[in-house]
Amino acid sequence: MDDKELIHRILEGDELALEALHKRYARQIYHYIYTETKNYNDAEEILQEVFYKVSTKLYQFKQRSSFKTWIYVIARNAIIDYYRKQENQLKTIPLQEELIEHNGGFERGEILTDLQHSIERLPLKYRRILHLRYIEGFSLIDTARIIGVSVMSVKSTQKRAKKMLKMQLDEGVAWNG
Repeated sequence: MDDKELIHRILEGDELALEALHKRYARQIYHYIYTETKNYNDAEEILQEVFYKVSTKLYQFKQRSSFKTWIYVIARNAIIDYYRKQENQLKTIPLQEELIEHNGGFERGEILTDLQHSIERLPLKYRRILHLRYIEGFSLIDTARIIGVSVMSVKSTQKRAKKMLKMQLDEGVAWNG
């Protein structure tokens, strides 16, 4: 069953459809939130807030974008709200260890670990773009909607992020090699 059908059923009061939607998105939204917070407890709390907002505001979803984009916007706003309440700045975040799990050999694991460490050293706005584009697979347009910037801004930030990441990886190869 696709998202549109689940949403239709939820709006008609089907609680099982809401559970199905939660099951479909909870894990990936959690990873995104953890990427932003680097704290399991905070990520859990924010995830609960996201799904509370989804369940109470679903009638406002106008389907101008995909449901996935809409829920990521809610998650992004929940993260901002959470830190505003805490009067903290957004923290730097590593990628989830689960994202670098692999089926290959030890050498591939070392490469992915080096990549993860290089990404962790990037500024938050670069990490955010790379996460949404390459881990979550969002388009430029959806990434721009989630972050609340123009597509051109996403393109230029992505280009700078990739350039900085390449420089860090090149330095690491020279340093480690």
